[in-house]
Amino acid sequence: MDSNTVSNLLKLQEIDINIEKIKSESEKIPSEIKKIEERKEKIIREYEGKLHKKRELEVQKKEKELDIQSLKDRINKVENALNKVKSNEEYKALLREKATAEESIIHLEDEIIQIMEDIENLTQEIENLKQSKEEKLKTLDNEISYLKSKESKLNQELGNLHIEKENISKNLKPQEIAQYENIKKRVKNKVIAIVDDQVCTGCFMVIPPKVYTELLKSEKLLTCPNCGRYLYYEAK
Repeated sequence: MDSNTVSNLLKLQEIDINIEKIKSESEKIPSEIKKIEERKEKIIREYEGKLHKKRELEVQKKEKELDIQSLKDRINKVENALNKVKSNEEYKALLREKATAEESIIHLEDEIIQIMEDIENLTQEIENLKQSKEEKLKTLDNEISYLKSKESKLNQELGNLHIEKENISKNLKPQEIAQYENIKKRVKNKVIAIVDDQVCTGCFMVIPPKVYTELLKSEKLLTCPNCGRYLYYEAK
């Protein structure tokens, strides 16, 4: 294996390392975007929950107002009936009915006052939440736009690296590429390990003296007896 082949394989390895790095970075982006979308949904749900609660309180207020009106109508009927009763017992019964209705009205009015206070507080919360909601959503949308732009750039870089890899591969023999790919499948990362002080930097095992001596004398890419990676000695 001549020096040009060694040089091309080293370039191929560098490209593959960059490809894996960019792929790893790019693959994280969809999950990051999903998390931001979930944060957006939570903010919107919180805001809409407040609006829904306010609508519920307004409905409750309206129902109680209708109940009061019904009780007032009943009191009017009782008062009209009081002028027509002939027995003392019937008169007392109508008075009790009127008193009960008036007491119910007082309770309902107290409840309405509390509901109105709750509506007022909710209205202020909604107003404050609306402003912060818009600001938060805008910030999160900007984060999503940034991540999508980043993803697009990474994919472009990835495409360029694949083109570069294809061009370098044209300078190598099919069997050289096949052997390189076989080693890469087995070791997953560094295919060509630089030898440093008689140690393979791929598996960090000491290389046998005979292999090391041959490596120093030759421009060939020998393989590590321990991990099977190509060994490359870089003269200092």
